[in-house]
Amino acid sequence: MATFHITICGLANAKPAHKIGGYSVAADDYYFVEGMKEWARVSQYRTSNQPPPVSPLPRPQESAQTAGNPLCHTCRQGALTKRTKFRMSGPVVVIGFVLLIPSVLGMLFGVLMLIITGAASTQTSTATERDIRARLVAHDVPEPIIGELVSGKAISDDELVPLTYQQRAAVHDAQLSASAQKVGAGAATVIAGGFSIFVIIASFVGGLLGWLLIMRKRVLECSRCGAIVPAS
Repeated sequence: MATFHITICGLANAKPAHKIGGYSVAADDYYFVEGMKEWARVSQYRTSNQPPPVSPLPRPQESAQTAGNPLCHTCRQGALTKRTKFRMSGPVVVIGFVLLIPSVLGMLFGVLMLIITGAASTQTSTATERDIRARLVAHDVPEPIIGELVSGKAISDDELVPLTYQQRAAVHDAQLSASAQKVGAGAATVIAGGFSIFVIIASFVGGLLGWLLIMRKRVLECSRCGAIVPAS
């Protein structure tokens, strides 16, 4: 049982009416108990051995609430402050960065490959046209026929009748060369372009997965016990 130290201040002419701590005191006397803010009349003394209720001092959580931060429901003492943390654990975040960085580089590589493929196809077509034109000019083939060959149009038999045997042979060779160049260049463009698109798509999927692994979230963290709750 706790022991309380009581101080009594009596009046000279008061008649004893109460007993407190073995002393006879009057109702108009005053008493003081440790923890009280001021003296009180004996008539207000409680019959039990417990001292009068004393207003408690502010607790740490009350000061935390007054500071504008919510109270931690785990320790009931700390304040919850806003933090930004990774959604996943440390090893998973490392895996996310390992996936994300190469994926970004892979997408850039795929786009660069598409640009190079398109430029190479255009250069190949231009070089083929120059080669065909040079060979036909060397055999004195008329310019209208050369223009039709270069543009990819078919040459009719009526247009070949006025030509000599060497000129007709040169025209046939030019037609075969142009067809082979178109097939080869088209196949190379399709293969290179398809590979570039595949790299871009695969890199995009890997980058998306890596981004999901390194995403952050806003939480409320207790400054005392470290408890974490979602910020909502």
